[in-house]
Amino acid sequence: MINFQYTRANDVADAVRQIAADPTAKFIAGGTNLIDLMKEDVERPTRLIDISRLPLKSVEETAGGGLRIGALVPNSDLAYHPLIERRYPLLASAILAGASQQLRNMASTGGNLLQRTRCYYFYDTATPCNKRYRRGEVRRRVQHEWPRLWQRRHIPHR
Repeated sequence: MINFQYTRANDVADAVRQIAADPTAKFIAGGTNLIDLMKEDVERPTRLIDISRLPLKSVEETAGGGLRIGALVPNSDLAYHPLIERRYPLLASAILAGASQQLRNMASTGGNLLQRTRCYYFYDTATPCNKRYRRGEVRRRVQHEWPRLWQRRHIPHR
C-alpha cells in the first residue's frame, strides 16, 4: 500500500474544505471498498479524510412521505431499520443478501452508492482498463478477453 496522510473532518463544511484543498484526497467512512482498492494499487490517494463521525447517520421521514437516508448509515442499521423493513422490504432483503454481516456492519450507504466498479479488468492493474486510468495516462481500448478464454478451454457458449 502507498503512504498517505490521515485527517478527520470536524463537520461537513470542514470535509468540503479539505477535499477542495487536495483533489487527490478521498473520503473514508467504512472503507470496505476503498481500502481494498488501495491494497491492489488501483486507488492511490494522498490523503484520507475520515468522515465517519459526521452527523449523517439518521433515517428520517420526509414531508412528502418518503425517507431521507443519511450517507453514513451503516448497511446493517439500514436493513434492520423499522421504516425500511415496513415500507421497503425488498431494499432490506437486498442489503442483507449483498454482503456478509461483517461488511454490512462497516459499509456505509453513501459508500455503497459511490463504490467503484467490480469489473475483472478494473482490479487487475496489469490489464488496461478504461475506468481505471490515472491522470497523464492515455486511455487504451480494452478488448474483452472472456470470449477467447472460453474458446481456448473449449467451453461451449450458451
